[in-house]
Amino acid sequence: MSLRLLAALVVLLVLAAGCSQGTLPGAGGAGGASGNGDGPADFAEGTCWTADLLGADPQDVLKMSARYDVPYLVAARAVAAWPAFAHGVSCGDDHAVEVYKVVRLPELDGQLGDYAALLRRQTPLYDTVARSVARGCMTDGLAKAVAKSGLPGAVMRPALPAGASLGWAPAPPQLWSKGVREFGCTLTWSQPRSTRYQEVFTKALPTGLRTCIDSHALLFVDCARGHDRERIAVIEAVDAVAAGAFPGAKAVRPGVGGRYLDIGDAAYAGLDAACTAYLRGISSTRRLTGIANVDVDEWPTPEGSYPIYCDADRRPDQKSLVTRGSVYDRSG
Repeated sequence: MSLRLLAALVVLLVLAAGCSQGTLPGAGGAGGASGNGDGPADFAEGTCWTADLLGADPQDVLKMSARYDVPYLVAARAVAAWPAFAHGVSCGDDHAVEVYKVVRLPELDGQLGDYAALLRRQTPLYDTVARSVARGCMTDGLAKAVAKSGLPGAVMRPALPAGASLGWAPAPPQLWSKGVREFGCTLTWSQPRSTRYQEVFTKALPTGLRTCIDSHALLFVDCARGHDRERIAVIEAVDAVAAGAFPGAKAVRPGVGGRYLDIGDAAYAGLDAACTAYLRGISSTRRLTGIANVDVDEWPTPEGSYPIYCDADRRPDQKSLVTRGSVYDRSG
């Protein structure tokens, strides 16, 4: 059994133990200004919002369906999870949604004049928009780090606590019709809180919201406690797999110690380089390096994602190192 496979199996055992103190989570500068609560006209980088969804009211979706000549169910699926951006709140207060960056796609403007194009998700144009926005939502640090992976179209995001998720949504329909062709990169909390996206990359985020692992005890722990691994980022490889540039589910092999993804040392070296580049950007530690891991039970996930996890750890051929505190030790 390879040392890397052994390390991956430890994480699986932690999941099976069912005694974790947290859950495994499963891009752009952060804005500084906060919304003043005047509604969609304030849609901009650095604004924060309530949890209201664009597709919450079936009657509103019905009107949208008629206005843009899109079947009701098609429209409903498209807007189901998009924020309404209707009620702005101060980002210093508890909020559900933060627009941490705004992305524009000028090369596609000519094809996006009609909001209906954003509702028809099963089209090549929508796929292009989704990929372009996802890449545009990455911070410079994330983009530079993931480039070292060598995976075409790969997107990297920071590891987030349970209840937090990253996404994107277009400007509200009434603004879109006025020529505001912008997409908001969003950090959403299932339970509103005042935490900002920029804090995720610094020591400002409490250690209890990080993802640390005590491999010996098979526990997820608060990073303030002793642990030998911390999950720091996730690389999404779905585009690379679709393009045939990275192995998919057919590369999962049975092994003496369990199933593993057979991609070879060279591929792992590129992934480790990406993880390490990200680690160096958010941490001053030199005792740990970035190690890439794949959970074969999530290759792919039920949603069709291909996540590659980045951990701050020792190399597989080194003795593990127990530390306390998160590797995220920079002030910003």
